[in-house]
Amino acid sequence: MEKFSSEYLRKLASDLKFSLSDEEVEELKKDFEAVEQQMELFETIDTEGVEPMVYPFETPTTFLREDVEDEVLSQEEALQNAPEVRMGHVHVPKVVK
Repeated sequence: MEKFSSEYLRKLASDLKFSLSDEEVEELKKDFEAVEQQMELFETIDTEGVEPMVYPFETPTTFLREDVEDEVLSQEEALQNAPEVRMGHVHVPKVVK
């Protein structure tokens, strides 16, 4: 049995609200299999004795600027052009299951 079947990929595409041609399904299968092979390579890496890192760099970055509040909009001003507002938030239609 195929790990990434055509039916699985079509259902996934349908859930994301787009359709795939037969050629695109076959191309996507190849891409998924290539990514899976690359992920399997990670399992072969010997990480024994390697300490996990909290940050990707040894020295934490300190050059970020401080946030400065400037011209803060009220909630009413921020929502005045929204097509639909519910309970103080912009309401948008659901597009993904």
